[in-house]
Amino acid sequence: MVDADGIQALSMRKLAALLGVNPMSLYHHVTNKAAVVDGITRLVTEGARHIAVGPGTWQEQLTRLAYEFRALSLAHPHLMRHAFADDDFIQRRGPMWQSLCVVLRSAGLPDPEVEQTGAVLAVMVGGLLLTEVNGTMQRLIGTGEADDAGFALAVSLLVDGIEARLGA
Repeated sequence: MVDADGIQALSMRKLAALLGVNPMSLYHHVTNKAAVVDGITRLVTEGARHIAVGPGTWQEQLTRLAYEFRALSLAHPHLMRHAFADDDFIQRRGPMWQSLCVVLRSAGLPDPEVEQTGAVLAVMVGGLLLTEVNGTMQRLIGTGEADDAGFALAVSLLVDGIEARLGA
């Protein structure tokens, strides 16, 4: 329901109807709509558990990780728009964060910089993905493959930036 119509279309009554239960019975499991949305978000992000650092250079691994995050966002655009607006959309115990830190360490970043750099990258990529799922990227760059081109350019710039920082 959320993937199809967005968070605003979700209601306890509609969810109960979809599940074929009495709306009041939902409250035995969750306190309100916000709890349902939180649960859905956790379920979706738990689906990212398969994401792990694979073979290749740190640049290839970072690029692959960014594209995995993108795929998750594009698969659930309404939910991700909501999640990106949350203060705590970066889950430090989540698979994306853990993989990101492994990649940044393998790149040679000193430990004190890994979490700071990871946070900045996560926020930048999250912001970029928000502009993609809400249509801003396409409006700014144009139609067609604008999102793909814009995302590829952004990831390339991020990798170049880390390379430059490591070289400095």
